[in-house]
Formats: sequence, C-alpha cells, structure tokens
Amino acid sequence: MSIPKNTQKENHQQGRVIRVAVLAEDLLGWGSGKQMFPEILQNYSWTGQNRTYSIRTQYIFDKDILKGRLTTKAYDVLVVPGGGVGDGQSIMKGFHYLPKVRKWKKNIATFVQDGGGYVGICGGTALITDLKTAEKKPRSFFERQYNNSALGLTCVSSYYKSLAMPLFYPFQRKYPEKVGATAYVFSFAPGKTIDGARIHTGGASLDFQLCKDHPMFSDVTQDTERIRWWGGPALIVPEHPDREIHILAKYPAQDMSDNTRVRIHAWRYIGGIHGLIFAFFKAARFIKKEKDSLTNLLLYTYYFTGDWELTDKIIQLDYSNKPCITAEIYPNEKKGRILLCTAHPEYLVWWDGHIIERKKNDFTCLGTGLYQWEEIAPLSKDGAPELTHTWWMVRRFVAWAAKVPEEDLPPGEKVELTKEQGFLLKNISWDGTLKNQMENI
Repeated sequence: MSIPKNTQKENHQQGRVIRVAVLAEDLLGWGSGKQMFPEILQNYSWTGQNRTYSIRTQYIFDKDILKGRLTTKAYDVLVVPGGGVGDGQSIMKGFHYLPKVRKWKKNIATFVQDGGGYVGICGGTALITDLKTAEKKPRSFFERQYNNSALGLTCVSSYYKSLAMPLFYPFQRKYPEKVGATAYVFSFAPGKTIDGARIHTGGASLDFQLCKDHPMFSDVTQDTERIRWWGGPALIVPEHPDREIHILAKYPAQDMSDNTRVRIHAWRYIGGIHGLIFAFFKAARFIKKEKDSLTNLLLYTYYFTGDWELTDKIIQLDYSNKPCITAEIYPNEKKGRILLCTAHPEYLVWWDGHIIERKKNDFTCLGTGLYQWEEIAPLSKDGAPELTHTWWMVRRFVAWAAKVPEEDLPPGEKVELTKEQGFLLKNISWDGTLKNQMENI
C-alpha cells in the first residue's frame, strides 16, 4: 500500500538525522578529546518545534578526505577536535607546499563551500585560521606552521602573543616566556582537591563571557559559563568582514597573566643534548616495562627530557576580552556554517583552587610536571556533573553548524551520564602511576 503524499511530507517534517564526521587523525601521537565527541553526540536526540532531531557520528581520517569521502551527500558537519588531532594537523598541514596537503585542504574547503558545517575545537580552530602574533608576522617554527595550515575558509584569525614548543624553542635560554600558551599544555602534574583527591587538571577552568545577542546563548540565564581551557588561541574578527559573523563568547576581562590564581612562570630547559639522550633510553625502558607501543617512543622521550629550571618571567597571553567562540556563514549561495571555539567544552571543569609551580627536584621534566593545581573544591560523588558541565554547548555547536533553525537548537540543559558512558569517569582521577599521568597531559 502506498503512503499518501501528505503523510510522507509530515514524516519528513517530524524527523531529521544530522550526520557528523569527527576527524580522528592523530599525527603526532599526543592525546586528544576525539573519543569524547561520539559519546556526547552519537544518538543524541531532541524535539524542536514540530520536528525531532538525532545525531549520528562517524570517525573520518586523512585517507578518507583525500579520497573525496567528505561530501555534503554523506555528512552535514565536520568536527575537528583539539590536541593531537587539531594541533597535530595544524603543525603537519603547515607544510602547505606538499601535493597531498593541498588536496586535503581543498577537499575540506569544498565541503564547506558546498554548504557543509565546520566545528573547530581549540586546535581545530587553529587549523582553519591564519595566525596573528604580537610581532604581527609569525616567526617561530610553530607560529609559521600554524599560520600556513589555514584552510582559506574563515575570515577569523587566531591570536597568540607568541607560540613555541617547550624544549625545542632555540631561544628559550634567554626568552623562555616566548613559548606562550603551550606552557599550559604539556606540563601539569595531577591536581589536588581540598578533600585530598588527585585529579587530572591540565590547563585551567575559566569563566568565559557569553554574548547573548545570538540564538546560541540568548536563552541562557547566566552571563558567564565555566569552560575548560587548555592552551587554545584567542580570536581576531575583522573590523569589516565579508560575511555574517557573530562573537558568541569572550575570554575573561582579567587576563590570565594578571590573575594570580591561574598565571604561571616560564621554565627553562637546561639539560642539553645529554638530557635528550638520557630521555630516549629512559623512554625505551619505560615502554618495555609497561608493555607499551614503540610508536610512543618519541613522545615519551619528549616528556622525559630534563632538566628544567624555574624563571621569574610570567607567561604573557594578552587574551583579555578577546573572542573565544565565533559563528560565521560562508559568503556564497550554499551558506556553509563555521563555528570556532578555542576552549574545550567536552572536558571536565572544576571550581576554586590555584596553580603553583612545583618545587624543583633532582630531575625535573614535563612528564612529572612543572605546574600543579591545589585547593580545588571537592568534586561531586563521581565527577559526572563536572565532566558533562558543557556538553550542551557541543550539541548546540553541531546543530547550528548543521543549519538547524534557531528555534530548534538543542536545550541548554545539564547532562547525566548513561551507564554506557561511565567508563569516561576513569580519566578524571589519577591512579598514581606515571603512565596514567602522561596519558592525560
């Protein structure tokens, strides 16, 4: 029996599946939050005005993009996580003269130009944007790579006062503070709560200023929201953009460099070539002991390289009141949408506490930590509310990028973990081992 045409139309109006590709190519071996996005998004459903929506996710890799599988026929939105995915891609795709890199960039650009959505989280934001620094022109190797990785899609620029990789910055003996925000990325020991718990607390939990003149946050009652920040850039929006663009949130008015709760001093590497050689063999022994993969040899060598000394130079960020979340519409008839967020709404947040510089011991390295959070407020019984605190943001970002009507965006409600998602809680607490500590850097 055939279905009447009016019923077919009604069913179409009632349901829509949003198809999300999550970029999962981890090029340099360090961790990322890519595993969080399927947990936040997969099978999530909600009902808007006369329509029910649900989200389906699938990992996508570089080989898929090169083979032309990222299309608007297959997906509505591309999500690019930060960390080892977004930042790794930002570094490696900075080799922009390579044919495969040019093709990879072109295929992502075509996806957005054809009407697809792009959601960049932290490094996923750095990947798509060019880079502006306090020197105006990128100078360090990492600044140049981040700048060259730009996909040519967005009118927004990333901003770092300066950016370099700890250990490999050649001028760090005299200018250790020039590593900039990366000082917050690789070097935190597990933090301590007031009641004695040890939890993984890289970066900082910040109260970002919400801009409520856009449907993303217009129905939110509070003026700020606490989101995890872990070394992401600030954003620069042009004075006269060529498209519709909105600033959705800004960094706190007090710069982190001036906030005694979260500001940090730069450390200087003093181990020389001997420190690198020692670290290589230490990493090899560690991998053998832990029965870990040899693919982690270079990463662990980086973490184990010492020695380091504390300096009196503060890491200057210059983020005060600068944008951290933006939404823009690509200026053609297909109107693809680009959502950039320099923080990590997929991760745990915490309250209170402050950062201390760890005391130098006989051997100091990134793997054991240069900084540590202390006097954090006790977490809830299982830490789930802190873990899921801003998951609603991720879902709204994806829905908006998928062109869900403003009145149908997902509710801004707090989330409860399902039994199947309980395994995520194991990454909150430190189990006392060096391996677990490094896995959560």
